[in-house]
Amino acid sequence: LARMAAGLTRALAGFADPAADHVLQWDIKRAADLRPLLPHVADAALRDLCRAVLDRFDRAVAPRLPDLPWQVVHGDLNPHNLLADPGDSDRIAGILDFGDMVLTPRICDLAVAASYRIETEDPVGSLAAFAGAYHAVLPLTAPEREVLFDLVAARMVTTVAITSWRAAKYPENAAYILRNVPSARAGLQAFARADRDHVTGALALACPDLTTPEEETT
Repeated sequence: LARMAAGLTRALAGFADPAADHVLQWDIKRAADLRPLLPHVADAALRDLCRAVLDRFDRAVAPRLPDLPWQVVHGDLNPHNLLADPGDSDRIAGILDFGDMVLTPRICDLAVAASYRIETEDPVGSLAAFAGAYHAVLPLTAPEREVLFDLVAARMVTTVAITSWRAAKYPENAAYILRNVPSARAGLQAFARADRDHVTGALALACPDLTTPEEETT
């Protein structure tokens, strides 16, 4: 999935459309706009986790986004939008739902896909492995690597906040709307326990810089 996601992002690199910069509620770069939805998160502890992620997003991530590589991305590589080959379940045969395509920092597409693939027993290791597979196809820049962990967390908050708000509006369909909240909650809890130095080291090891100091100064 990570390799496919990187290949898809590369394939979309030259795509442009006048509507690409539309306002999309699910776009991670707009995570700060989720604050008014947090009162709909019924679990107080989960609500506090979401608020802490958004506080860090506002302080440490949002100011860095304008300087990252931007392009149009798929925007919603969640498990429900993927088709597996019935003869080879490890091969992705198709991608569904391009309705969330948007112009955004390209690293956001990796963050979306990774947010659904975090192993709660080893959140840092599973993120690093996923990012490393993506990096092998489409190398991450150092600034992209440095914000990835927080963007994945922001996507988890996006899932929790938007679905909680929608479930409150449409309680008769709440079970379907909230189907991804348990995994997002588990991911946020696992990320909250993660050591930041461990995150930085693991991602640097999995996604090494591809230029030497001498090349950077020439």
